[in-house]
Amino acid sequence: MGTFVVSRNSSDDKYAVWHFAHENGEVTFTRQSINQNASFNHSYQLASIGGYIMAWGPCETTNGNKGFPYQLFEFDPNSADPLNAKPVQAAIWPISKFWSYRTYYSNNPDEQKVLNLIPMGGNFMLFFVGGEGRGTYMLFNFDPDFVNPVADDAADGGTGSTTGSDPLPGCYTQQGGFPSIQSDHELIPIGNYVLDRFGDGSSYRIWSFDSQNITPLSIPQVQDGTLKGIDFKHKVVVIGENVLTWVPGEASFRLWNFNAHAQSPLSLIAEGTLPAEMVVSASLASFETRVPIATNATSDLGSIGYMRSKIKHVVYYMLESRSFDNVCGWLYEKDEGSINYIGSDEPFNGASTDNYNLDGDTKVYTSKFNNGELSNEVELADQLQDPFHDNSDSLLQMFYNKEPGYAGKAKPDMGGFVKNNANHQVMLTFAPEQLPVINGLAKNFAVSDEWFSSVPGGTDINRAFSVSGSGLNRLDTWEGGSPYEYWPQYPHRQSIWKVLWNNGIKDWKIYNAILWLNHPFTYHLYLEGQVPSLDALIQKQANQFEPTNFLDSIDNFKTQAQNGMLPAFSFLEPVWISPNGTSSYHPGADLVPAEVTLNEIYEAIKSGPDWESTLLVVTFSKSGGIYDHVSPPYATKPWPNDSVNDFNYDLMGARVPTILVSPLIKKNTVFRSGGKIPYDSTSFAATLLKWFGIPKSRWGLGDRMDQAPTFEGVFLEPEARTDAPTLSIPYDNKFPKS
Repeated sequence: MGTFVVSRNSSDDKYAVWHFAHENGEVTFTRQSINQNASFNHSYQLASIGGYIMAWGPCETTNGNKGFPYQLFEFDPNSADPLNAKPVQAAIWPISKFWSYRTYYSNNPDEQKVLNLIPMGGNFMLFFVGGEGRGTYMLFNFDPDFVNPVADDAADGGTGSTTGSDPLPGCYTQQGGFPSIQSDHELIPIGNYVLDRFGDGSSYRIWSFDSQNITPLSIPQVQDGTLKGIDFKHKVVVIGENVLTWVPGEASFRLWNFNAHAQSPLSLIAEGTLPAEMVVSASLASFETRVPIATNATSDLGSIGYMRSKIKHVVYYMLESRSFDNVCGWLYEKDEGSINYIGSDEPFNGASTDNYNLDGDTKVYTSKFNNGELSNEVELADQLQDPFHDNSDSLLQMFYNKEPGYAGKAKPDMGGFVKNNANHQVMLTFAPEQLPVINGLAKNFAVSDEWFSSVPGGTDINRAFSVSGSGLNRLDTWEGGSPYEYWPQYPHRQSIWKVLWNNGIKDWKIYNAILWLNHPFTYHLYLEGQVPSLDALIQKQANQFEPTNFLDSIDNFKTQAQNGMLPAFSFLEPVWISPNGTSSYHPGADLVPAEVTLNEIYEAIKSGPDWESTLLVVTFSKSGGIYDHVSPPYATKPWPNDSVNDFNYDLMGARVPTILVSPLIKKNTVFRSGGKIPYDSTSFAATLLKWFGIPKSRWGLGDRMDQAPTFEGVFLEPEARTDAPTLSIPYDNKFPKS
């Protein structure tokens, strides 16, 4: 399994499949053994989308109705006839699907004979007609499982045999016209970008593909220029994350690295000679399969292969509004010598009573809440009100010195928390004895002291980063009213669940604790509307919020963990802020219930039969306006044109605690990325997608996600530990010690 190239001719139906490999500047094409009589209609076009192959033919007329036959199938390079696999879906698209009531978009009289579809971002399909005066487009959602409940007789040319299936179930963005992309343009998708190649073959522009925009090739362009060594004779095919160019009929080829932001976006990394059988090919198409789990990786400690061979269940629990200093800052105050460092061996970067903010001329130092002690007389709640923490507040907290501040790309001084909040409580911290569950997990397994929130701002945009790779180009929080209620009806960027679904992975669940305004929060904001077949499954329930194969409750999670019934990926929501009983650690509420709930989750996993093969990730969405002393770094913009109110999403927010729990992790582990880019919440999603074996070329989740460091290096135990601790529970005046 790996990367494969299909070579085809323009005059007959024969084809060949080649395994493609590139290592140390050498490119090899190894011909796969397939049936010598294998053939596929040469008039059909092929495209890789999600984890599937889409094939469609030219317009044909059946029973007086025009349409485009298509089929969707999984690609198995080891089969005898890979292009003739049993279709997942097969039917005929009526011509009206693309042209509606119109008879033309351009001055080309033959424009309806051939359907120009271009896969975008791994999970969308762009329909494009380039006319001399207008470049018409429609962006279609891709869903390999969608079946229209009301079959359209025209969909199969009027034969009446259609099941109503359609992997392009509807427009994500309606028909429109590109302002500057018309005829004689070749659009070549490469990851999150599109190379717009002009007719001379050398002139180009690069666009950012953004499914959230009404114009999905986002304006302005990223760059333009002239490609060196490439002209109109050259054909271009994207292979994984690289670009191959060749001239049909000639043997030589070149392989290029693509970087949308480099002065020259194509840089030569290899060149060579095509196999003789490929030289006569009229077209090449590439496909990547999911990365298999290596059977020999069990001894390769700290690798993604070792993680994949050992970990079968990943549980992600994102909590609320606590900084690293506040929760875990004193974890190694007394015994730093016991730490196992990963990534770097710099000393543990915890809290210090030397750190302060100014309140006028008064220095307000970091201190421990209630002297770091539990008490039956004191509520375990350091913040009497929720600190300010939207984007403008976060920047004021991080830049006490406003000049040059964020606008001048200064290093954050972290001096404005007290001033912004008019409250000394934001400098308070907890001792490990006060939060013994979360600190106990951190000390007995792994914690990172270089894990930042993804963006200075609130919950919704930080949670969006953790599951979609960006803040969705928003700075606000939209947890109520019409913006929340109708959010799924508008196009927005895809989430990790859409990527999983479109790659055939359905072994996951979102476990919500309570409904937020009658909706499961995470599903409603970050998934609903992206996978029509999934939405239909959920809406079929007698009660939309009853447990399903994909939505469930925290209580059921605990039961399923104890009984060994967890899916491969579990996403847990806490109970959000409330006067009593919140489990999210959110400021303004007692923290004992949060500790109790986290311990119940841990104990349910630990007591179940899958403890040795389960990873529990505990993290926080943001610091919530509570002080942390470490300056966040500037970061890669998720999408090139993201910008709201002069904020460009190029700065991380304050540190948050992130803890990894697994018996394959050494006790007292402190992990860092070890590179120039530290961890943020996109690191979780990037690790998850690598763990599932999905090639990065199919993620389509933006530049921040593509560059995020992953944390498989924490798995350094050759065998599962047998010393999983039992943790104590905190107490206070509401939940006194018995």
